[in-house]
Amino acid sequence: MTVTEDRAELLAETNNLSASGAYCTLDRFIAPMTKLHLQFELPNGAHSTVIRCSAVVVRVEPLIANAHRGRYHVAIFFTDLSNRHRSTITRFVQQRLQASVGPTSAPTS
Repeated sequence: MTVTEDRAELLAETNNLSASGAYCTLDRFIAPMTKLHLQFELPNGAHSTVIRCSAVVVRVEPLIANAHRGRYHVAIFFTDLSNRHRSTITRFVQQRLQASVGPTSAPTS
């Protein structure tokens, strides 16, 4: 995920995604309530969909990676996401959840 704050682009590792926001890891502190612009790509069948939206930081949790480099878990709330992109994210998350559970078998009597 590319995070843009005050024209500075940062790369974020997305740990969790939903139709309302994302939980990411960043190498730089961004204060809560900071407005951001996001861009990320999701597989969508044979194609991929580029998602662009506005967002706001709602929580920051510092990680101690090492003494010379800080890392932060950042919770981001999507503030301007189109219904089409929200549906794409929802579909992607549902597919990932189904794949992680595996096929279900019918109960036997």
